[in-house]
Amino acid sequence: MDENVLVSITVSRKQGIIEYKIDCSKEVKGEELSHYLSEIISGICTWRPEICDEATHSVTGKISDKNKKD
Repeated sequence: MDENVLVSITVSRKQGIIEYKIDCSKEVKGEELSHYLSEIISGICTWRPEICDEATHSVTGKISDKNKKD
């Protein structure tokens, strides 16, 4: 991960399944990540308000736990 990047969000399609991945710098604390994600969502709602209308939306994704040992 680039040392200047604090949070990176990637959405991809694999075998017809939409997956998302969030990478965070070790410098980012949980509270900061929550704030950043909230601001990103706010920005998306400003850019594309129809996405944030009071309609129901479903999202399928996976978040891997980087601290989990396989």
